Amino acid sequence: MKLVVALLVCCLVVVSGQGPDPEICDPNPTNPGPALPELPPMFQVRVEANIVEKNYTMVQHEFYDYPNNRGALMSYGNGSRRHEVYDYATLERFTIFDNGTCLTSNMSTSRFNFFSYHMEHGHAHINKAGFILHFGAQFNETYNGTTTVRGIPVNHWYSCMHNSTWNSTYKLDFYFSVPGYQTASGQDQIPVRAEIRGKRLTFNPQTKGPSREYKSIHHIYDFQGFHSRTGHRDMTWVYQTEGVVCPGRVNTKPVPSTPLQFYAEVEMVNMKNQTVQYMREYFDYNSKLFRVDFHPTSNRSRKWSFGPVQHKAIHDYNSGLEYLISYQPENCTIRPISNYSFDADIDASDHTKVHMKTSYEMFHFDDKDFTYSGVSRVRDIQTDVWVSREVNYHVPQGSKYSTDFTYQWYFSAENWTSTTRGSVNQSQVPIRLSRKGTWQRDDSSAPHESELVFNMFNFDSGEQHLWHFDVSLCFKEPNMQKGVFFQVPALYNDLISGDKYRFYRAVQAAVAEAAGIHALRVTEVWHTATDGPLWVGATLLEHPKVKGDSVEMTQQKPLETAFSDFKQRLDANALVIRFAPDPSRGQEVYLTALPGSLETSKDFITFLSQKNKPSNTYRPGTVAGIAIGTTLLGALIGVGGAWFMWKYRLQDVPYGTQT
Repeated sequence: MKLVVALLVCCLVVVSGQGPDPEICDPNPTNPGPALPELPPMFQVRVEANIVEKNYTMVQHEFYDYPNNRGALMSYGNGSRRHEVYDYATLERFTIFDNGTCLTSNMSTSRFNFFSYHMEHGHAHINKAGFILHFGAQFNETYNGTTTVRGIPVNHWYSCMHNSTWNSTYKLDFYFSVPGYQTASGQDQIPVRAEIRGKRLTFNPQTKGPSREYKSIHHIYDFQGFHSRTGHRDMTWVYQTEGVVCPGRVNTKPVPSTPLQFYAEVEMVNMKNQTVQYMREYFDYNSKLFRVDFHPTSNRSRKWSFGPVQHKAIHDYNSGLEYLISYQPENCTIRPISNYSFDADIDASDHTKVHMKTSYEMFHFDDKDFTYSGVSRVRDIQTDVWVSREVNYHVPQGSKYSTDFTYQWYFSAENWTSTTRGSVNQSQVPIRLSRKGTWQRDDSSAPHESELVFNMFNFDSGEQHLWHFDVSLCFKEPNMQKGVFFQVPALYNDLISGDKYRFYRAVQAAVAEAAGIHALRVTEVWHTATDGPLWVGATLLEHPKVKGDSVEMTQQKPLETAFSDFKQRLDANALVIRFAPDPSRGQEVYLTALPGSLETSKDFITFLSQKNKPSNTYRPGTVAGIAIGTTLLGALIGVGGAWFMWKYRLQDVPYGTQT
């Protein structure tokens, strides 16, 4: 049987106080009685509606919020449920059915709206509760004494109503708990029951108006669990269409802008498989680099941990290659970037190659169907929510694979801020992505259900440094790397020592530019002070022989050519390091490498130990120390290796070294 949405109000619209049937009720009040109870501006109540003349019962959970201009209904009848959300900002009603579909209706053209509305300063506003329930002094309430309903002592009022169009007459009885009666909510004088009896002309489908036949009306509404308490439980969800796409909905807020660079820690919850996995993501669209760290097995990922990296995949779109690096044991596989990577997409102009997605595309915001669906709380954070249904989103051309997913993004509200690793406040950061739907391998296979939730932590839209994308583990063979050591003037020693990582990034960029290669191929940057000029070192990496397949690929030099070009630039006094320290420490300076200072014949450890070995110059106390030293010679030989490690524990770990 069709659900009755209207409940009490359906019978009472468009009323006037003239011409009622006196056999049903008397419209002239004779006993106003005690002061009428006032309904609160916010409440929720569960109503059991017994539609006597149609021989069925339904239940409706009503949510009313006048201050925030919103209302919602949860209706249950004949074994089904539907959820109605009233949005007065756009005058839209969203009806969500059991099967997950949603119907969008315009309240200004709908035949009936449960809560009804009025206009205030050109904007729609939900009506007051008394008007909605047709209870109050304006309805000529007549007091009829006290009685008992469901064992509850109540005051009884009734009103008489007439609709001239339908020649209908109704008697509406309202029962409120008597003052002082202890209710479950602790609130005084709450509605307990409403009953309506009367008659009206039936509907004529040909004329779309009243017929000549009358029908009797008898409805009983029992109010249960009435309360207006707020704050004890978050009921925001009931005023939202969370997780549901409502076609035709007016989009009231555009999706947030997305950064060119970001870092995020991600918890991926697979609802169907009941597994949890953890990842770290590094995204740098400017440098065309992406990295994801992950645990390869779900049994390990059940632990709450963003701990030691087990696997990491680095996508270098400059070469079109993926570096799949694993630890315990160490291993590296180099292969073309797959077009099924979530950071890659088949290029529209070249269907054989991939290109790197922007963060806007990674978030699927290039789908124009994302609409704003309201606010929600995630991990106690107030969020704005956008939702979209995407069918075969970016499925490669010619693929038999098909998808049908609903995506829902939660971003922190604009008045919420989070602090990045650089102590910068940011707002509207992604908090959660929910993806639910089905996928098929081909038309002959059965659809597979999928529901994933991605919770995001520590989102940072700041600069993502190149050392995060270090691939030196993939070039461990001696012929695949070449160390370069050169000197720069010692004039800025103190400035560099206080801001060494900014200096390392500047060196990495300068060496890459001089060698004519991407900075990803410059790793293990370091510096060390000596009695004279500052020594700076770095390692150049070979370009792999694997052929990439991205449209962003640039011409890559072999290692020997890159080294030759680097040496030529340095000897020509053209290797310039543009160093911009923290503004609080000083202004940008340009450091030119000393021509002829290049050394390459030694490995890093040997070179470092020679440049930092103790002076051979004798000093006061040396002779006296010889006697003691002779006694301790054996011990010193035993701890010589430990002394070396102790001495160089304070030396800088090469910038970009991850192993």
